[in-house]
Amino acid sequence: MANESRTEQRIPCDIILNKVQGGHMHVCRATNISLGGIRLQRLLEPVQAQKGKRIRLQLSLVEDEDPIWVSATCVYEDEEYVGLRFTHISHQHFVKLRQWLNQGEVVAQRESVAA
Repeated sequence: MANESRTEQRIPCDIILNKVQGGHMHVCRATNISLGGIRLQRLLEPVQAQKGKRIRLQLSLVEDEDPIWVSATCVYEDEEYVGLRFTHISHQHFVKLRQWLNQGEVVAQRESVAA
Protein backbone atom coordinates (compact mmCIF):
# COMPACT_ATOMS: atom_id res chain seq x y z
CA MET A 1 0.00 0.00 0.00
CA ALA A 2 1.91 3.02 -1.22
CA ASN A 3 -0.48 5.67 0.10
CA GLU A 4 -0.47 5.21 3.88
CA SER A 5 -3.43 7.12 5.31
CA ARG A 6 -3.97 5.36 8.64
CA THR A 7 -3.67 7.32 11.86
CA GLU A 8 -3.74 4.50 14.42
CA GLN A 9 -0.90 2.10 15.20
CA ARG A 10 -1.59 -1.42 13.93
CA ILE A 11 -1.15 -4.34 16.33
CA PRO A 12 -0.29 -7.77 14.89
CA CYS A 13 -2.93 -10.36 15.72
CA ASP A 14 -4.23 -13.77 14.76
CA ILE A 15 -8.02 -13.70 15.14
CA ILE A 16 -10.55 -15.83 13.31
CA LEU A 17 -13.72 -13.81 12.70
CA ASN A 18 -16.90 -13.64 10.67
CA LYS A 19 -17.27 -11.19 7.79
CA VAL A 20 -20.82 -10.51 6.64
CA GLN A 21 -21.22 -9.08 3.17
CA GLY A 22 -24.15 -9.20 0.78
CA GLY A 23 -26.07 -11.47 3.14
CA HIS A 24 -23.30 -14.08 3.19
CA MET A 25 -21.05 -14.91 6.11
CA HIS A 26 -17.39 -15.76 5.45
CA VAL A 27 -14.71 -16.87 7.88
CA CYS A 28 -11.58 -14.69 7.74
CA ARG A 29 -8.36 -14.29 9.67
CA ALA A 30 -7.28 -10.89 11.00
CA THR A 31 -3.52 -10.31 10.70
CA ASN A 32 -3.43 -6.82 12.23
CA ILE A 33 -5.90 -4.44 13.82
CA SER A 34 -6.13 -0.87 15.11
CA LEU A 35 -8.89 1.40 16.37
CA GLY A 36 -9.37 2.57 12.79
CA GLY A 37 -9.35 -0.66 10.81
CA ILE A 38 -8.28 -4.23 10.24
CA ARG A 39 -6.41 -6.35 7.70
CA LEU A 40 -8.06 -9.66 6.84
CA GLN A 41 -6.70 -12.72 5.14
CA ARG A 42 -9.23 -14.49 2.94
CA LEU A 43 -9.67 -18.13 3.94
CA LEU A 44 -12.66 -19.85 2.35
CA GLU A 45 -14.31 -17.20 0.25
CA PRO A 46 -14.28 -16.48 -3.46
CA VAL A 47 -12.19 -13.53 -4.61
CA GLN A 48 -14.67 -10.77 -5.48
CA ALA A 49 -14.23 -7.05 -5.97
CA GLN A 50 -14.92 -5.52 -2.54
CA LYS A 51 -13.27 -2.10 -2.66
CA GLY A 52 -15.69 0.58 -1.46
CA LYS A 53 -18.29 -1.94 -0.28
CA ARG A 54 -19.74 -2.01 3.23
CA ILE A 55 -18.99 -4.99 5.41
CA ARG A 56 -19.98 -6.10 8.94
CA LEU A 57 -17.52 -7.94 11.15
CA GLN A 58 -18.17 -10.11 14.17
CA LEU A 59 -15.08 -10.78 16.22
CA SER A 60 -14.42 -12.16 19.66
CA LEU A 61 -11.51 -10.87 21.68
CA VAL A 62 -9.57 -13.27 23.86
CA GLU A 63 -11.29 -14.02 27.18
CA ASP A 64 -14.46 -12.17 26.17
CA GLU A 65 -17.63 -14.14 25.50
CA ASP A 66 -19.59 -11.32 23.85
CA PRO A 67 -18.55 -10.63 20.25
CA ILE A 68 -17.83 -7.15 18.97
CA TRP A 69 -19.76 -5.99 15.90
CA VAL A 70 -18.12 -3.43 13.61
CA SER A 71 -19.18 -1.89 10.30
CA ALA A 72 -16.38 -1.23 7.84
CA THR A 73 -15.60 -0.22 4.26
CA CYS A 74 -13.07 -2.00 2.07
CA VAL A 75 -10.17 0.33 1.19
CA TYR A 76 -7.65 -2.21 -0.13
CA GLU A 77 -7.72 -5.71 -1.56
CA ASP A 78 -5.69 -8.25 -3.44
CA GLU A 79 -6.13 -11.98 -3.98
CA GLU A 80 -5.14 -12.85 -0.41
CA TYR A 81 -5.82 -9.81 1.80
CA VAL A 82 -8.52 -7.20 2.38
CA GLY A 83 -7.94 -3.89 4.21
CA LEU A 84 -10.96 -2.42 5.98
CA ARG A 85 -11.59 0.98 7.57
CA PHE A 86 -14.01 0.94 10.48
CA THR A 87 -17.04 3.15 9.87
CA HIS A 88 -19.23 2.35 12.87
CA ILE A 89 -18.68 0.72 16.24
CA SER A 90 -20.78 1.17 19.37
CA HIS A 91 -19.19 3.05 22.26
CA GLN A 92 -19.21 -0.08 24.43
CA HIS A 93 -17.45 -2.13 21.74
CA PHE A 94 -15.00 0.71 21.03
CA VAL A 95 -13.97 0.76 24.71
CA LYS A 96 -13.49 -3.05 24.71
CA LEU A 97 -11.40 -2.89 21.54
CA ARG A 98 -9.29 -0.01 22.85
CA GLN A 99 -8.55 -1.87 26.10
CA TRP A 100 -7.66 -5.04 24.22
CA LEU A 101 -5.40 -3.12 21.81
CA ASN A 102 -3.63 -1.36 24.68
CA GLN A 103 -2.86 -4.75 26.24
CA GLY A 104 -1.62 -6.06 22.88
CA GLU A 105 0.54 -2.98 22.37
CA VAL A 106 2.27 -3.61 25.70
CA VAL A 107 2.91 -7.26 24.76
CA ALA A 108 4.24 -6.27 21.30
CA GLN A 109 6.58 -3.70 22.89
CA ARG A 110 7.90 -6.29 25.37
CA GLU A 111 8.54 -8.79 22.59
CA SER A 112 10.44 -6.25 20.46
CA VAL A 113 12.61 -5.26 23.45
CA ALA A 114 13.36 -8.92 24.21
CA ALA A 115 14.39 -9.63 20.58
